[in-house]
Formats: sequence, structure tokens, C-alpha cells
Amino acid sequence: MLAPLLALALAAAPFPLPGVDGKPLAVTEGQKSFRLPMRFEKVRAFYEERFKDTAGVTVRISGTPGSRSLSLSSARVTDAWKSATVKEGETETVVELKAVMVMKGEDIAGKGPPVEFIFTRSPEVQQSLKTIDHTESMRAR
Repeated sequence: MLAPLLALALAAAPFPLPGVDGKPLAVTEGQKSFRLPMRFEKVRAFYEERFKDTAGVTVRISGTPGSRSLSLSSARVTDAWKSATVKEGETETVVELKAVMVMKGEDIAGKGPPVEFIFTRSPEVQQSLKTIDHTESMRAR
């Protein structure tokens, strides 16, 4: 029982946004929604202060008290996230995240001939082209 939990904890990646309390949340593969056990106001204040005057990151707040949301978007290539929406809940805050997929490059080597693509026309198209007058007199009109 304890071994699967330990394996899951070791395989979890860190939360791509800065952690509000200084500790990043553990993330399971493919997880896009996270619950923070703190009030929206604390999370909003942290992210507004953290990304204030940061080039490439925009922060927008919208909604009315009780249903507010904070939209974060990043255009920086160094971030592991593209956008995040922080939504106010009754007792907690929910962060919905769009992470950036990072893949390693794959070197391809070989001594084969270059790949050649040959696109042919269907017989119907070829027959239709034969019926068109392609002479200079048709272009002069």
C-alpha cells in the first residue's frame, strides 16, 4: 500500500508556477487542475506581486467577490507553463494550468538517399487538363 504512494510521489514533477507558500505542489502526469488550501486573496496578492513588472507575463483579474478569477499568461520561452487561471472558491483556490510540453531532440543519422515525394494527378484531373486551351491567345483576353 505504501510502495505505490511512494512511487507516485517520486515520479511527480514540480508545479510549474511559483509556489505561494514557497513549496511547489507535486504534479502527476497530465494534471491540469490544482486545489490550493488557501483563500483567493492571498494567492492573487502573491501572483500579482511576483509577476509585477515582469516582461512577457500578463496578469488580469476579473469577476465579482465570490467568483473572481485571475488570468496569467506567459510568452517567455523559459517558463514551463503557457497560461493559468486562478479561480476563487468558497474555502480554497483552484488553479487551472496549460503547461508547455517539453520534448528532447532526437538526432537522426544515416546514409540513405534523400526522401523523394512524388505526387501524381488522378486520371480525371489529367483528362480535364487536356480539354483546356493553354495557348497564348487564351491568355491575351
